[in-house]
Amino acid sequence: MAALAVEVALRWGDLDAYGHINNVAVLRILEEARSRGFWDNEAIPLPPLRPEESTWSLVAEVSARYRRPLDYSSEPVEVRMTVSRVRGASFTIHYSVFAPAVEGVHVEAETVIVLIDAQSGAPTRLSPELRAALGTVNDR
Repeated sequence: MAALAVEVALRWGDLDAYGHINNVAVLRILEEARSRGFWDNEAIPLPPLRPEESTWSLVAEVSARYRRPLDYSSEPVEVRMTVSRVRGASFTIHYSVFAPAVEGVHVEAETVIVLIDAQSGAPTRLSPELRAALGTVNDR
């Protein structure tokens, strides 16, 4: 599987005082892309995002580099995602955010997702099947 690409609509409320998409709104865009790209994807066997599940997928770390302002548009942005690192109980998603009709990357970001046991809160190792599926989402 190549990089995952998801289109995410911008909202009027995402704008900041300067007319750009606010940095907090960018995190929402990444969250929506991540949920749709990884959890709505039958090829990636992640635990469902429901509180009654025995294993939860939690965000452990987020970093973002804003390369250029992201202006509002009625056209969706494209978020391209790859898996840049797979560890025992976690994996890292790398994002590149592209705006319509503007060349180049606007935002690059990474999110570390850790799997935990819902009752104990202890990290849970990724299954061999999940590790293999995540390893295929790596073409940049």
